[in-house]
Amino acid sequence: MIYEYAIEPELAVDWGKDRSEYRYFIEQFGIGTPRIMSEFPRFKNWRKQFRQAAATADETNELPRITAIFNLLSERRIQRIGYEYDGNVSWLENAEIENERQEFQAILAETNPRKNIKVLKPESLNNNSLWRVLRQDHCPRQAIDMAQLIKAMLSNCSEVHFIDPHFGPDNIRRRRPLEAFLGIIAVNRFCRPAISKIIVHTSAKVPFHDFKQPCDDQLRQRIPKDFSLAIQRWKERPNGEQLHHRYILTDIGGVKVDPGLDDSKPGRSFEAILLERNLYEKHWNDYVSQPAFDPAEEPFDVVGTKKIRL
Repeated sequence: MIYEYAIEPELAVDWGKDRSEYRYFIEQFGIGTPRIMSEFPRFKNWRKQFRQAAATADETNELPRITAIFNLLSERRIQRIGYEYDGNVSWLENAEIENERQEFQAILAETNPRKNIKVLKPESLNNNSLWRVLRQDHCPRQAIDMAQLIKAMLSNCSEVHFIDPHFGPDNIRRRRPLEAFLGIIAVNRFCRPAISKIIVHTSAKVPFHDFKQPCDDQLRQRIPKDFSLAIQRWKERPNGEQLHHRYILTDIGGVKVDPGLDDSKPGRSFEAILLERNLYEKHWNDYVSQPAFDPAEEPFDVVGTKKIRL
């Protein structure tokens, strides 16, 4: 649902130089889209190569567009760790080597001298499934299928918030998808920094003790070992926002899910719809930055013990 693209710095500059390409690509990346740039190599090195490529740009006509492209791509980036970057060979060669270690969704470059199927040139984008990714999709409403549908987003993020007003640790239909989501995160972290924050946001329908003890009893063994899951319960404010809809929000974007984050009997469907920027920012504010609800109590953590096979 949200995918990682390695972008050649010189190519990104070309997008800014050409007016028609700029109008197209400025809508294809960033929050609210299914495409986020990979921070490859380290951002200061990518930025240096970008600026070198932009050095000859026309300051009046081209530079403002180039700057806008830079700001968009650098706003949110998907981080990697553990790779090597050889300054004696081209960015593209380095990206192809890194792709062998851990695949990108695609590598966007001006040329493809080695005919690599993962390298996409500008003229081949619209005919390639690596580029034509979906903004909304559906799958069977079964935990493993639900997790696979949003695997790319969960694998690429560094912070995730599960919004489910009806979450309850005693309900196996709500535990199974959460367990599957966390499993997807755990098995795809070897080339990523450790995930910084995982929070379940829900409503306060039962007394705190009647909620917290089942969380300790039921969730600990289903959370990957050493993962810390925070749980925040909220109360609605008079004449305020309603705790009703279900979302999965991450640092690189989010989805609205329907009908919920619980699984169901065979034959029923689960839908995930990518939130455009304005709605993503609203819901991020409502639950994370400037909460539109009052905390029922301080959040609490559940630390996992489940061993994950890599």
